[in-house]
Amino acid sequence: MDKHKPNLYDGLSNETTLGGMAQHLKSLLPAEIPANIHISHMFTGIESENNIRSGIIALLDFMRLFYDLLAENSRQYEKPKPPSRLGKTPSIAVDFPFIYHAKSVLLNIGYHGVLDSNMLSFSGLKTLSTIICCEGMEATTKISAPKVMNCIRFLSDCGFYFEGIDLDTPNPCVANDRLIDITYPDNPDVLVGLKIMSVAQRDLRWKTKDEVFLRCDYHALSLDLT
Repeated sequence: MDKHKPNLYDGLSNETTLGGMAQHLKSLLPAEIPANIHISHMFTGIESENNIRSGIIALLDFMRLFYDLLAENSRQYEKPKPPSRLGKTPSIAVDFPFIYHAKSVLLNIGYHGVLDSNMLSFSGLKTLSTIICCEGMEATTKISAPKVMNCIRFLSDCGFYFEGIDLDTPNPCVANDRLIDITYPDNPDVLVGLKIMSVAQRDLRWKTKDEVFLRCDYHALSLDLT
């Protein structure tokens, strides 16, 4: 991993807004994905190297859109900071829960979803409720069902399509065993990138000890479990 990359919160103040945080995270994304990146065997067992490279490039484009839409709609998702947070370094988990939850939902989709024919499939919304900490570990608390749906609606605005969930219904009822298929019609390669980077964040957390997903940090793909 790159030892010289900036800290996730470098340059931020306690007055940073959600929109400012989104733009800051966007600035941490790589300018491009090199064609010659080394990909370890733990990932080529999921997809071919060519498909992985195309997927990570597509995911990078998606993450730029993700942050742009967060910044544009920041007032809708902003959470007022309590007085106890004044003067403290910003924290995604504490100060920007919508980013924290949306990232966790994405990671759960990528990690648990079964990738097949330009589609990721999983059973029930409870699969998406696990909170994934910045280092990739699971938190003991869960995302509430309404907040999961709020994240799903935002991801739908970002281009994901959730077959089996009626987003026009205020409180859609989805059975725990209901199979949900997720596609990304504008560029199906996004699903491959999401799967690969989710596995990197979760399974390599003890090596990276960092937020590789929000950075779309392709350096993690050269690592393995050994």
